[in-house]
Amino acid sequence: MNRPVKHAWVTGKTARQGGVAVEFALISLALYLVVAGMISIGRWMAVQQSAQDAARFAARELALYPLPAEYTFADALADPGFRSAVYDPDHTVVDIVANPPGPDLEAWFAALPVVNRSLRPLMITSDVQTPDGQRRLLHMPGAIVASATSPTGLSVLVPRILERDPSTGEETSFELAPVLEEIGAPGLPGKFAFSSSDTTSGIAGVRLNVPFQSAAFTAFLPPDLGTNLPIEANTGLGGDISIVGPGPGGAGPYAGSLGLGRLEALGLSVRPFRRLIAAQSLFRREVAL
Repeated sequence: MNRPVKHAWVTGKTARQGGVAVEFALISLALYLVVAGMISIGRWMAVQQSAQDAARFAARELALYPLPAEYTFADALADPGFRSAVYDPDHTVVDIVANPPGPDLEAWFAALPVVNRSLRPLMITSDVQTPDGQRRLLHMPGAIVASATSPTGLSVLVPRILERDPSTGEETSFELAPVLEEIGAPGLPGKFAFSSSDTTSGIAGVRLNVPFQSAAFTAFLPPDLGTNLPIEANTGLGGDISIVGPGPGGAGPYAGSLGLGRLEALGLSVRPFRRLIAAQSLFRREVAL
């Protein structure tokens, strides 16, 4: 008498378990999007805040450092005293094999120019394939390039995408910008040099370029191109140095020769969601005439 009742109870329980599995399958995608969105947006906001703080600090230090009034922004970056005290673009890459995390790395950062120290919260860790072999580096996000003056032999430039293929979204034109550059019109000198006849001169205006790229979201073609397709990763761009990501085939949010990233999604190698954060700040120079 008990067997049919027991058999019916087991069948009902199995049916309920199957229903729960179906319900979870339906809501799991939405749950993933919410969690991934919270993490990515939180990280985006943190990078924006850190970039703005660093840009403000760089502009203030640039305005206060005692330089000749007629110096341009390029002259300031070439000045040995300025590079050792305020900012040196050759210290945007750290070899963490030579300076492993711990006292050695802390001592190395403590000896850096003050603006380079402020960039530390924005730096990422990557395995990088160079012509001399693979290296483990702590660096600013962007394209790692060879440098004849850097202690590591490497520096960072930030890719700015200028044009895309309207059918695939792949990058067809780009430029490489410095991590820290002067605010100004393209092709025209900035306002850093002081002129007694120009009241708009003597301005330390800087832009800090920091690419944010998500590990959870894919980049899609913009609506003005009339399609809604993921942007495939173009492996033909770049040079001899490539960031190796942790994923299959070296995929990662900052992987590739330009550091534009490559994710495996939808059965394709695609670009991650990307925004180039350009934090800007202006301070009037203090010049003794």
